[in-house]
Amino acid sequence: MRERRHSGMTLIEIGVALCVAGLMLAVAIPALSAVTRAQLRQKTGQLAGGVRSLYSAAAIAGHTCRLVMDLDQDAYWSECAKGNVRLSREGERSQNGARLETREEELQQTAQRDNMSEEERERLALAAKSVFTPSSDVLRTELGNKVKFADVWVQHQPESYTTGRAFIYFWSSGLTEEAAIHLEQGGDVYSLLVSPLTGRVKVVGSRADAPGQRR
Repeated sequence: MRERRHSGMTLIEIGVALCVAGLMLAVAIPALSAVTRAQLRQKTGQLAGGVRSLYSAAAIAGHTCRLVMDLDQDAYWSECAKGNVRLSREGERSQNGARLETREEELQQTAQRDNMSEEERERLALAAKSVFTPSSDVLRTELGNKVKFADVWVQHQPESYTTGRAFIYFWSSGLTEEAAIHLEQGGDVYSLLVSPLTGRVKVVGSRADAPGQRR
């Protein structure tokens, strides 16, 4: 009688299969990591180009512009005022890594109140002259591909922001603000370091802080 051959895989066959799977995984992981870094590098370069473009646009047009970075929606765009705008000496207020609204912004939301004081009405009228509206210099751009803002620090901020909105201002005099913008994807981080005097952006393929950054 012929011996019946048992069905199933031998230990040798299982070992060979595991070796093949391990080799395939070893090849796939670096390839996937390379794709991820390529996407992150592309989005970082695109944002750096937007910063440089807005720096030039503000100087040519002769008014103040700002780059708006929405850290919750992972998107950015440009806004410009009709003239030159000065930042408040009081600086921004923040809480838990987010920017708080200014007194002028709060007044604009309650502009219909009848019990506003004369001082509040004057501040509201002054703020109306410095209103920023979206411009075509940098159209709304979403980071996409799971690339997101890790955090943003700009020199007028009291701390790094991780949520809400952050602004980098550009003036017609050819000046901007020192800033450090960090983008991340899948554990990788790229840094954009903005020079306040030239508007140049240094891109670093790791996490790096601006020279003047306060911790």
